[in-house]
Amino acid sequence: MYLEVHTENIAERAHAPEIGDLLARFARCAQAKAGAPHEALSEELLAEFGDELMIVTPSGDGDYTYVHYGREIARVVGASRLGDRVSRMTPQVARFTTACYDRALADGAPAYTVHRSLKTIRVRLWERLALPTTARNGDRFLIVFSRPLHFREELLATVLDTSPSGIVALRAIRDREGNVERAVIVTANRRAVTLAGSGNESLLDADARTGLCFLDDPMLWRRCLYTIEFRRNDTFETCFARDGRDVWLQIALAPLGDGLVMTLTDISELKMANLTLQSRAATLALEIGRERATRRALSEEIGQREEREQELRRLAETDSLTALLNRRTFMDKANAAIAACDRSGEETSLIIVDLDHFKRVNDEHGHAAGDAVIRAFADLLLGAVRGDGDLVCRFGGEEFVMFLPQAGVEVATALAGRVRKALATRALPVSETLALQVSASFGVATRRSRETLPAFIERADRALYRAKAEGRDCIRFAETDLIGAAAAAA
Repeated sequence: MYLEVHTENIAERAHAPEIGDLLARFARCAQAKAGAPHEALSEELLAEFGDELMIVTPSGDGDYTYVHYGREIARVVGASRLGDRVSRMTPQVARFTTACYDRALADGAPAYTVHRSLKTIRVRLWERLALPTTARNGDRFLIVFSRPLHFREELLATVLDTSPSGIVALRAIRDREGNVERAVIVTANRRAVTLAGSGNESLLDADARTGLCFLDDPMLWRRCLYTIEFRRNDTFETCFARDGRDVWLQIALAPLGDGLVMTLTDISELKMANLTLQSRAATLALEIGRERATRRALSEEIGQREEREQELRRLAETDSLTALLNRRTFMDKANAAIAACDRSGEETSLIIVDLDHFKRVNDEHGHAAGDAVIRAFADLLLGAVRGDGDLVCRFGGEEFVMFLPQAGVEVATALAGRVRKALATRALPVSETLALQVSASFGVATRRSRETLPAFIERADRALYRAKAEGRDCIRFAETDLIGAAAAAA
């Protein structure tokens, strides 16, 4: 973690111009190790800089308590810490801050610090100036000016231009009825131009389906439209021919305004790695009896191949954001579980869960916060299932499926009730200072005899839509004759 503390040449080191003014005001009234008179200096500084000031006082047990917390600081942090203690911060930041405050009070001199915040939504540097003061009754205080150092636009441009992934932003063009008829490219970094096969030509303002040849695939274009219209992230792979060879891309879509951001990663080498390693291993196998060096080389190659195969298998089976099963792997495992239950004659149940008003989370707190809520909710579902036999899948966006082999409607109802109660009694963590209260709607179904998995999912999905239509934050069942019993159980 990045940390700095300085007690000399502070004005030359500082970024905020106000720090020079604050140092001068402190110097005019400072009284040796007692620092400045608290009443006079705090009244003067609060009048001009109060929104960016914190005032802390020793709590007597090695900690400090906030007795003033500026509104601008609270806005950036996401919450006010008035009345809280410094020890409530991240441990490493709390220890650093406490040591700096102790030093400033002991020396009676200003201390200037810079540290990196550990928030998950943003990364930023904070600069602080701590001014020690003493009240008439002898109580000690620190008046602390605090302001984030914002990254410049040049940094963002540099990151985009040097990114190993292609980054493209699209803006939707709609007809009179509001339907998306096409999209234009408003931003594309150098890597995106290369991956699109455009040579030195700029993609800016080009039609998306013309500039990005892989979007000529109607299925891929529909996925882009779904991301724009339903505000849901999406990730998929595609292959297209360029310069006489096949190019594999992993494409991540995220909604942005009335459009989307597309991240393009070339995974062609990863796709070909398995074939390459198999060929190399076969060659080494012919020489394994000839010399030890060849055997060692073969062992290393096989180890690398197994690691890559495991990574490919993990990427193929799981959702990249939550590490839950992806849709394809879930369908395979669920079909296998259904076959086993058919042989044993045991019941099987399924729960489809969808977070309520998820778009509001993205709109009010940003997509990074939305991703954090998705991950936290996935962890909650994993903690609720009974063991390895149960399957949990991210079906898409904020929709999840829980497959419960050897479970009837009572077990499924109880599990859905526990998840709903957990959401009602706890907030999902987003960052160190922010947690969000969310709710979810549940559709529950118990499999009928010889029912196929798609039909099984369809019945649970209809129950989910009924839960959405009847007010959300509730559990609904696919079988009408179970509604009364399920309501009683809830």
